[in-house]
Amino acid sequence: YLLMKVLNLRAELRKYGKLYKKKYKSQIKKDETDASGDLYRSINYVPDFNSNYSEISLVANSYIEQISEGRRRGVTPSSTKILEWAKEKGITPENGPNTESNRNRMAFAIARSIGVHGMIERLGFKGTGIIDKVFDSLSKQMETDLFEAYEKDLDKAIKEINDKTK
Repeated sequence: YLLMKVLNLRAELRKYGKLYKKKYKSQIKKDETDASGDLYRSINYVPDFNSNYSEISLVANSYIEQISEGRRRGVTPSSTKILEWAKEKGITPENGPNTESNRNRMAFAIARSIGVHGMIERLGFKGTGIIDKVFDSLSKQMETDLFEAYEKDLDKAIKEINDKTK
């Protein structure tokens, strides 16, 4: 049984974790889809290495999927979340005074509209496509780099076996 060290592979995985993190954050700023900064701050990568596998997970707040793919029509979001978003954006009721009751009505109306039309009007009520856009921008080069790194690790392991058997 051979326990192969995959140091080159792990270094490449870390490199791509950092690159994806940077690209996602950059795309969020470019798309202007992070009112509070919570999504931007949530973007990270988590390495998981042990003797059996090497893996990098990209993590973010779960609503990145809704921003990327859009929100399905017919599903009304929480008006509480809409109210939080409106506060972050400085959005207040157009009609009537800026009271808690009017803010709640406004949030409910926005939530209902999202349920009927979808979200992000400026994108035609479709999502930004951030997940596919960022993944596609790096995936081909990452595949090549990971393969080359693994090949280096494998060559080194074979050389070590050959050296031991001489």
